[in-house]
Order: sequence, then C-alpha cells, then structure tokens
Amino acid sequence: MVGTVEGVGAFSVGAAEVRVVTNCACDISTVVEAEERVVRKLTDRGLWPHETVTLFVLDDLTPLVGQLKAMGRLVEETLVVLPQRPMVNLYDPRHVMECFVFVNRRIMQAEGYWSDGLATEGLLAHEHAHPLSEAPATAAARTLTITADGPAALAPLAAQLGQTLAAGAVTELLANAFCLTHGFVEALVHLDRLTLRRAVANLSQRAELAHRVAAAVAAGTLLADEASSLLLLADAQIGLPFALEVVPFLRAGRVAEAAELEHLLTGQLLAAMAPEIAGVYDKLRAAFAELRPEWGRVAVAAWCTDILTRLSAVLSQGGARLTLSLVPAGSSL
Repeated sequence: MVGTVEGVGAFSVGAAEVRVVTNCACDISTVVEAEERVVRKLTDRGLWPHETVTLFVLDDLTPLVGQLKAMGRLVEETLVVLPQRPMVNLYDPRHVMECFVFVNRRIMQAEGYWSDGLATEGLLAHEHAHPLSEAPATAAARTLTITADGPAALAPLAAQLGQTLAAGAVTELLANAFCLTHGFVEALVHLDRLTLRRAVANLSQRAELAHRVAAAVAAGTLLADEASSLLLLADAQIGLPFALEVVPFLRAGRVAEAAELEHLLTGQLLAAMAPEIAGVYDKLRAAFAELRPEWGRVAVAAWCTDILTRLSAVLSQGGARLTLSLVPAGSSL
C-alpha cells in the first residue's frame, strides 16, 4: 500500500486487486483504508464485479481534464467541473472487470473530507455505486442532455443546473439508493450532514455575491433584469441538489436520517434563500421519489422534461426568461 511517499502499491480483497497510484507527498492512508473497507463490504455481500480497481490519489485533477478530453471519455460539461469534484469513478458499463477512481486531494482537504475516514468511505461508496447501480434508466439518461435559452450571462449556468437535476439526477439517485440498501447508511448520512453544515456556514457569501452583482449592474456589464435571475440561479445551484441526497433516504425507509437532513436543508439553508427555491424543492422531492430504475428512454425523457419545465418557470421569475430543454446527445461515460 502507498503511505507517505509517492509511488504505486496494491492490496487484494478476495479475488479483487486494488492498485494505488499517487503523486501526493502526504499521508494517503485514510483514503486507502476507506477504499479497502468499501471493497470488502461489497465483496462480502457478493456485489463486487471488478477484478481490478486503480485508485489514483492525486494532488489535483486539473491535469486529468486534458487527457480525458483527448480520449473523449467525458462530456464537456463534466470536464469543466471535474477539478472541483472530490473524486470521480471512470468506468465502462460494457466492461465491468475494472474501474478507475480518481481522488482530488486539494478539494478533499478544502471541503473537510481528507482526514475524515467515514466521509471518505461515503464518497468512495457513492462512486463505486455508479457502475453497480447501472439500470435501463441510467443508460437512457446517458443519451440525453440539457440546453438553455436565455441571456448569455445566465444560460450556461441554467443548463448546468438542469443537467444536474434532470438527466444527471438519474445516476445520482440510483447510486445513493444503492449505498443505503447495501450497508453505507452511516457513512452517507455523515457525509451529507457535513456537506449541508458547510453550505449553511457559507450563507454569508450570498451578501458578497449580491454586492458584486449590484456592482456589475452599475458598471453596465450586467442588465438589471438579469441581476435578480442570477441571484435566484445561484441559490438554486447551492440548495436544490441536496434533494438528490434526501430523497434516497426517504425511499429506503430511513425516515429519521431523512428528517435530520431535511431539517438542516429546509430549516437553515433554504429558509435563508429566495422563497421560490423552497417551492421548487418540494416539487423536485416529489419528482425524484417517482424515478424507477427500469424506465426506458421515453419515460426518462418525460420525467426530465417535467423537471425542466418546473425549473424554467421558477428561474424565469427572477426577471430574465430562461427556458431549459431536453435534447438527444451521444452516449458518453
């Protein structure tokens, strides 16, 4: 195993081999030990399909973007946000014998996960759950993407939000459900609790954003009727993705854990935001509860379209009209 020096190591769990590669000079044992716990738990339950896993623990994922772009392994929208993700699992659903997990030390430390073994276990379990929760609905969602019509300053952000809460929501909801069904409740609720509390602590940054938006309007670089929409969109980006975390607990019958998370979300985070955000959260909560893994492309597209229609209506209340639409896309991993 890799410890405090740069290099390569490996360990086995049953018939599975986990290869560890790092360019970090610091101790990575928390990540490696969490990975071993996740693989062992899934192996013991007969749920592990991979012969090999390559675990890359890297100081930063930014250099990875160019390589993946050249290989065509991820869509452009995913590549843009990759350096801000704590980790990602790259796999081919057609070839389940191996997968590649990339851990971002810089983001893990910034978000308070790096030395937290239970949070790291939750993150790794979620990433490994993606290939293990593949279903017809997952394949269908992979063929869809989102576009947004509206002001140039807002449309890309709105499209990204739509992707997260519609087509992208399918894989996230199914992966979280898999984790909760197969022994990772404690790790996942701990991780979600940390993330929500950090979002609440960062609410003070909304005032700074409002100040910068007002300055942009005064300078003539942002139209006045776009300012309110931008602030509404910022609230939506922060608050609404937490529905992807709460709903799987409800669907798994983990009522107490769901209530704790939802109390933090609605009582502290959404309560400090524009009232429209709490309203659309309730609609997303209901829609996410309806998702079924056996759905095909027609059902998933209809489900996504309903979500996008609701998001468009809410985001347009800010003053600038934003219309989110579903379009076919090439299959990508």
